[in-house]
Order: sequence, then structure tokens, then C-alpha cells
Amino acid sequence: MLEWLIRWIGGKAGTLRRRARRTADPNQRAELLLEAAKLDDVPRLSLEAAVALAQAGRLEESAGCWRRALELEPVLVPADEQIEALQPVLPRIAGEVLDGLASADRTLLDQRWKLKRRGSFDGEERWHLLQERYDAMEHLLPTLRYIALAVAHTSGAPGRVRIDCDVYDPDPDSYLEIRQLGEAVLAWNEERRLTDVRVQG
Repeated sequence: MLEWLIRWIGGKAGTLRRRARRTADPNQRAELLLEAAKLDDVPRLSLEAAVALAQAGRLEESAGCWRRALELEPVLVPADEQIEALQPVLPRIAGEVLDGLASADRTLLDQRWKLKRRGSFDGEERWHLLQERYDAMEHLLPTLRYIALAVAHTSGAPGRVRIDCDVYDPDPDSYLEIRQLGEAVLAWNEERRLTDVRVQG
């Protein structure tokens, strides 16, 4: 009985999600995804509902769905197109986004993750990211842009953030478990839109 119920919930939520993707009207699409998220309470679906609600101009409801996604998975990183749609919602939730990202010793897809603020020097925010999912800076860049946007909405504008990036690299032939990956410097304007992204590593 329980297995049947799980399959029914998953199937119903999936059906609603597929209907939403074929729906042109933003409000109808948002309603379908909201219902799907109620049936299947998973972070990616809550985030998808948040995006649809933002596109429909329902910013407070969007923030609520985004908060639920963060409750379920604090280090959830939206795709670039989702971040673009969620830009109007960021002022409402940026502090909570950053709190989730900076939660100590979280895991991202069963891999270690730690983001920590190091302070502010000459108007530049400085942070440190230690993770093990990505071993190249170009693969980490979408995550770094997301971090920078959250910092931008909790700091002064214009401004910039410098993120030192390390990676867990437990090499059995080395006594070091952590390897320096690189550094990213990201700047934002008065509208808190990223204007410059420089990566070394």
C-alpha cells in the first residue's frame, strides 16, 4: 500500500510538472508547479515552483517556495537561467540564501562543502570555499556566481567579492587532504548585477 502511494504521488507530481512545461500562461504554470511541489516535497521542485512564481510576478510566494527548497537542501545551487528569473526575489531572501550556503560542513550531493566569510578589506568582501565536487575553476564558476549574487544583495553596492577556492583532494600518496584550486573576483553594480568576473586557477 505504501509503495503504491509513493508511486501515485510521484506520478501525479510528474504529470503536473509536464503539464506546467507545456503551459504558456505564467500564472497557470506557477499553479501547476505549486501543486506538484505540495505532492512531492523535494528541493528541486520547490525551486522550480519559485522560478515559475517569479516569472508570474508573484514574488512573495516565490520567496516562500525558495525558502522551502533551502530548508530541504541549504546548498542548493540554481541553474543560471533559474537565477536570472529569480533576480527580483533575491532582495527578499538573499540573507537566507547566504546563511544556507555558509552553513558549516554541509554536503552537496553527498560531497563535502564549507563556505566561510573572512571579512571585508578596503570595501572588498572576502570569502573562502572548500568543496570536493569540482576540481577545476571553470566547473565551479556557476556556483561562484551564485555566491557572489547572494553576497551582493547583503553588502553595499557597487562592490566586489574575492573567493579563495580549495578542493578536498585525499591523495593516498600525499599528506595533504586539501589543495588550492584558485581564486575568483566578482564585481557588481548599483543594481547588484554582476559586471565583472575574473578567475585564476
